[in-house]
Amino acid sequence: MSNEIVLSCMMGYTLKAIGGNLIAEKKKTQEVFPISKIQSFTLKEPTKMTNGTITFRTAQAPTAGIRLGFGAIALDAEKTFVFDSYYVEQARSLRDYVLSYEEGGQKAKSGMVVSVVDEIRGLKQLLDEGILTQEEFDAKKRQLLGI
Repeated sequence: MSNEIVLSCMMGYTLKAIGGNLIAEKKKTQEVFPISKIQSFTLKEPTKMTNGTITFRTAQAPTAGIRLGFGAIALDAEKTFVFDSYYVEQARSLRDYVLSYEEGGQKAKSGMVVSVVDEIRGLKQLLDEGILTQEEFDAKKRQLLGI
């Protein structure tokens, strides 16, 4: 995947997918998120009454929630960007790029990015089935939560 995908968002933000990174820019500042570190990615398409949103959660350590303005919100390691219906095709392309990104030839399972919560639920099921010990479950849960 060598194409660059650009999505114009509200309040002067731009989301770009370039190589293995998702980049959030505003004026002369930018924040880079490696796609391999994105744990969940959601596109909510615009309706007649609402704008669309792209929300993703990264593996970064949680920080205090900050409202960055109507165009973007940062809550813990979750980022939300708002876009106009005019840009829905670019938003879909961005979603498809992130969800199908391959790093080192390994594609995310079924093209989906699994959230930490879903992964912990799956581990809990393995614990309940006796496949994992309580110690293994606790260790993996701490690792996933970054604690």
